[in-house]
Amino acid sequence: MKKHTIAAVALAAALGLTGCSAGGSTTGTGTQAEVESEPTPTETKQTPVENIDKTWTFDYKGATGTFNLGDEPAGPEIDAVEAARATVDGKQYTLVPVTLDNTNGTESLNMYGLTVITKDGQQLDSIDLSDVFADWRDTAGDDTDKVYDLTEASNKYALFDLQPGAKGTALVAFDEPITSAWRVTVAPSGGFDQVEATAS
Repeated sequence: MKKHTIAAVALAAALGLTGCSAGGSTTGTGTQAEVESEPTPTETKQTPVENIDKTWTFDYKGATGTFNLGDEPAGPEIDAVEAARATVDGKQYTLVPVTLDNTNGTESLNMYGLTVITKDGQQLDSIDLSDVFADWRDTAGDDTDKVYDLTEASNKYALFDLQPGAKGTALVAFDEPITSAWRVTVAPSGGFDQVEATAS
């Protein structure tokens, strides 16, 4: 009888150990804990709003930039480029001056481009300012003095390169006037890195 009792106790202990070694965690009552599922993120629809008259700002690797799309562009850079265009009565482009502060920046800035999304969803991409000057040089024809002056202006304003620690104003050109803006994406240093500008 004693042997049977010892065998029964050993069997019960073995079964108990087998139950404990099963996978999964258990609660204090011995039942397996339920695994909580990840909550499904709710999709938020964006409603386009008009931001054409607001001031746009962006940050990029320590640098900051500011520009306006709805204002009549002004400043010495605009005046100089417009004077160059007027010498050949060239096509008018929309120029957007971008004020840059690279005092605390870690990369050089060339203001590669802006992309504007209008309130109705149209995408407007800026064009290279060098192409604008090339268009005006074509208009100058064989007038070598005008071609030279336009080349000098292009070298000064289209080949923009703002080093870390410096401040400056870059000009970005568009083929048409900008009359609406909902969102704007900025490529401050080449075409790969892009940041979203904020309207306020």
